[in-house]
Amino acid sequence: MASVGRFQDKVVIVTGGCNGMGKGIVTVFRENGGKVVIWDIDDETGKSMTSDVQFFIHCDMTKEKDIKSAVEQTVTKYGSVHCLVNNAGWHPPNHTIDEYSADEMRKLMDLNFVAYFLAAKYTLPFLRKTKGTIVNIASTAGTYGARLATAYCASKAAISGFTRALALDEALNGVRVNAVVPGSTNTPLLHSFVHSEDDKREMEDMSVLRRLGEPEEIGHVCLFLATDATFVIGQEIHSTGGMGVGELYQYRK
Repeated sequence: MASVGRFQDKVVIVTGGCNGMGKGIVTVFRENGGKVVIWDIDDETGKSMTSDVQFFIHCDMTKEKDIKSAVEQTVTKYGSVHCLVNNAGWHPPNHTIDEYSADEMRKLMDLNFVAYFLAAKYTLPFLRKTKGTIVNIASTAGTYGARLATAYCASKAAISGFTRALALDEALNGVRVNAVVPGSTNTPLLHSFVHSEDDKREMEDMSVLRRLGEPEEIGHVCLFLATDATFVIGQEIHSTGGMGVGELYQYRK
């Protein structure tokens, strides 16, 4: 008898699902029987990932019309939506506030936050029908702050507030909204900030385990929130390898 996955035959949308953390999330839902819809701009990778249970839609997450179209294509293809994982985003190069323009800030917010708002807005009519879930990918940068990253920290902090507020509203419709806060995770984006062995060790040492997280580890937390976490609403689950736990004690050591 074939094994049945925890997300068997349900439909999940993963934004930015072609690479990095998004690809790990896609892998986990697929391995658990899900029908995965990937919204991304990486056409070459996306088309290679398309199969009978994975569907790629070209979607520029900074364009409202693309997001609306992606929702329509998803529902036309599979008929329903059970989970939205808002993952697409970007971390700009290190900068001070003096070096970052208002226009750059607006563009970053469009991708890192407004896209989450719009994806939720247009998928919710279908998630309400299935009593589905939204999982937003937040960041430790939004929780703790980070040097030379004012714009990124602000965009990620917005996700945290949005998650809590939307969770309060949508619980009344049977939709659970939560967030995952990843720590330093083994992705191409993170490695673009690693320029030496010292940089690599610094990233690894943010975790009590002294290693980077893997994209699939974030995927498993997303799967938990989409399936088993039936009494978890408006929460941020930190998947950081213990970052911030016992921090004062560690400094004293």
